[in-house]
Amino acid sequence: MRRIVATLAAPFLLAPTGAGETFLPGYAWQEVAGGIYLHTRTDPLAGPVDGNSVVIVNDVDVFVVDTHINPAAARAVIARIREITEKPVSHVINTHWHDDHTNGNHAYRQAYPEARIVAHRATLSSLEREWQAMEDQRREVYASVKDQDLMAAAEAADAEDPQRAMGIRLFAAYRDALLPELPGLELVYPDLVFDDSMAFHRGGRRIEVRWMGRGNTDGDVVVWLPDDSVLVTGDMLVAPIPYAFDSPMVDWIGTLGRVAELPAEIIIPGHGPPQRDRAYLERVVGLLERTVEAVREARAEGVAYEALTDAVDLAAQERQFTRGDPARLFAWRSYFLEPGLKSAWAALGYPVPKGG
Repeated sequence: MRRIVATLAAPFLLAPTGAGETFLPGYAWQEVAGGIYLHTRTDPLAGPVDGNSVVIVNDVDVFVVDTHINPAAARAVIARIREITEKPVSHVINTHWHDDHTNGNHAYRQAYPEARIVAHRATLSSLEREWQAMEDQRREVYASVKDQDLMAAAEAADAEDPQRAMGIRLFAAYRDALLPELPGLELVYPDLVFDDSMAFHRGGRRIEVRWMGRGNTDGDVVVWLPDDSVLVTGDMLVAPIPYAFDSPMVDWIGTLGRVAELPAEIIIPGHGPPQRDRAYLERVVGLLERTVEAVREARAEGVAYEALTDAVDLAAQERQFTRGDPARLFAWRSYFLEPGLKSAWAALGYPVPKGG
């Protein structure tokens, strides 16, 4: 996962797709159900690409699901919470370990010192193993380049390689958003961990935090609110382009199938707008199934690990997810196709070359 920190990844050229009130540039706030709010990027592919944050206002307290990549965004959510209620944030749930869902833990610990940080045991293990090194790498990489050099490189690439230009501009957006925060960023780890599930009762609302199997990471959890028919998936489901970095893809298919059985009327993905039906979830399951099948076929035909991207044909799926949009095409190749083929290869138990 750390390797994507320095990757020139996705563009920020799409028109806004979110709905709701904007109170932090690039983000929107909306109430998706009674007392359940979503803070989301208005353009889910814009830089810095950032996870959704969900606020659940209960009868006596507030739960928050995921805390953004930038503590400034977390502080904006905290300010809005304090505008709508005097109730304290008692629990912060990290759906998985990636830092665009955990870096804001610091802001919540400062604002609500008594709040518990909840996560699966595997998420805590991944954070302890990866988080510090990832943020140290960000500090080193971001400090080594200047804005004017990045913009000059992007302009030079515009004509010959627009996709590279998009990636450079995204990298610049990450740098601008995070570099001021990194010197004072404290890594606040989960202090309430579990293996299978936890449940909380707040008046007429039940909040279930479930590990339903390995998904986008080993420790993905979903937050299920059966009384509201609202499901928060974390990066188990991401729109408009799934993420597949180092994902246990074979297990992920089965886990998403179990998630789909929950009778949710509103599904809030880890990135992107709320889903009001299962159409997108089912599309992602189909994509994962086809990816695994295609990699199995490639292996049987003698295709090498290093040649997967060129050898495997997912053109039909690419058209379905990107609709030919240049920005989505870049995200498809960077976030799903290249890492997803390698993830499927590893998940099938095929040998991965050293450094692969």
